Amino acid sequence: MNKLLPFLLLPLCGVAVAEDSSVPMMPDGSRDMYVGVALASSTAAAAGETRPILLRPLLQVEWSNGIFVSASGVVGMNFSPSAGVEYGPLLADSNSRNPTDNHRLRGSHAIDGTLDAGGYFNYYLGDDARLTSRLIYDTSAHGLRSEVGVQKSWSGLAPHHTFSLSAGVSLASGSVMRERYEVSRAAGGPRDYTPSGGVTAVNVGANWNWALSSKWLLTSGGNVTRLGAEPAASPVVERRTFLNVYSGFAYRF
Repeated sequence: MNKLLPFLLLPLCGVAVAEDSSVPMMPDGSRDMYVGVALASSTAAAAGETRPILLRPLLQVEWSNGIFVSASGVVGMNFSPSAGVEYGPLLADSNSRNPTDNHRLRGSHAIDGTLDAGGYFNYYLGDDARLTSRLIYDTSAHGLRSEVGVQKSWSGLAPHHTFSLSAGVSLASGSVMRERYEVSRAAGGPRDYTPSGGVTAVNVGANWNWALSSKWLLTSGGNVTRLGAEPAASPVVERRTFLNVYSGFAYRF
């Protein structure tokens, strides 16, 4: 299960002023800082399974000292003195997993839900677009994960509305791939499978924020993820492409 680490850090600092133009774009591509709750759903992992509908937290905040958190399980700090560049350290939450959790996982590795550490670098192509990158050391697999992407935001299409698009690719070293997707027949799996390092997934996403008032926000979004060839060939994977959507209300700072 995901840990709600961002909520533990929320009371530690005062919130920066949201209208400050120096506030960088947040993880969803906007400059809004908010806390709330949303309904989220995703494509079922296998045909015939129930498509889950879950209640998930909405949170993204950056404080005046550069520390930021999001409900995606990321905590970091922006060290950059320049408005056109962002960089600094990151702590990222990760899911735990046990081969007994689901029949599809038989013969796979157990995964510890430990905190992973790394850093990020974002470069702005203009006021509302940026290139993003991060490099994370996976403390459970003892390997590296990385992500590169691009985000573009539009705030002038309609009054009180902000829309953003994103696209990216995720990569992982061999040890990370093996922990997540390796299967052993001797351990109860349907066949032996050992992946190598490479592309874990590509994704595209969209986010729409509607300011209902100066404080309340309706935020909705979705993303499509397609697994890379190595993960997709694993016996633990029954669906290569996933759709995730969410919509909820948040209080904006």
